[in-house]
Amino acid sequence: MGDNIDPENLEEFSIPEGVLTQLFEFSGDADHSKGFILAFVTHSGKPLVYTKTQNQIVEMGLRKALEKYLIGIEEAEGMQHMDNEDPEMGLD
Repeated sequence: MGDNIDPENLEEFSIPEGVLTQLFEFSGDADHSKGFILAFVTHSGKPLVYTKTQNQIVEMGLRKALEKYLIGIEEAEGMQHMDNEDPEMGLD
């Protein structure tokens, strides 16, 4: 790789298919429960999500796990905002 890399003109990043295939092979049981959902952001700030599952049951399970995760994060953020509020604020 040369030293003449222009960070303003990089090609859009994509994860090589071989890496995604390996990730799929490393996940789950050999016969029934392989799958993943991968979320990341590109160098330009664009969020991307890749998913590959062996069957619909695995996909539904992963989606439910993500749903619980996101709800948990939202609840935790809500608690942080409540802790940071001034109890005197807004009272006349």
